Amino acid sequence: MGLTDSHGGNISARYNEYILIKKSGKMLGRLTENDIVITTLEPNEKLDREASIELKVHRNIYKQLPEVKAVVHAHSPYTVAVSLTTDEIVPLDSEVKFLLGTVPILSAKNVISSDEVAEKLPELLKNCKIAVVKSHGPFSTGRTLEEAFKYLSAVENSCKIISIVKSMERQNVGL
Repeated sequence: MGLTDSHGGNISARYNEYILIKKSGKMLGRLTENDIVITTLEPNEKLDREASIELKVHRNIYKQLPEVKAVVHAHSPYTVAVSLTTDEIVPLDSEVKFLLGTVPILSAKNVISSDEVAEKLPELLKNCKIAVVKSHGPFSTGRTLEEAFKYLSAVENSCKIISIVKSMERQNVGL
């Protein structure tokens, strides 16, 4: 679907006090049960060793938002591109307007596996099922991985529409 590069992004699911998360460096499109780490809501040096570099972000989302059971993160090209041009994503398409409304964008000094993102992102996700880390990509939440993926995919499509419309405006193409 073109939502991330071959080894980028990560997924996780919460089950009671456990987090199942993709191992670092594994391809999302080819995951097997051996590519998943089972860890806990509290840091565990032994269990966390092989987990995705974004574990601290996923963990803090689950700790602060107990209703969230799944998190999907990608480096979606259109979403990342739009995040570089604005402070929030205001969808032009009716689907994302209805489904999510305006999508917040988090600006952070360090965006990859940072304490700042882990601390600030859950606050944005209290009011929207998805938030974007500027220049890095969206983190989407849901009751299931499929639900979280639906929001991530919808926002990427919406950002593609925004990019097309902006391109048409620059080329002075009438709508």
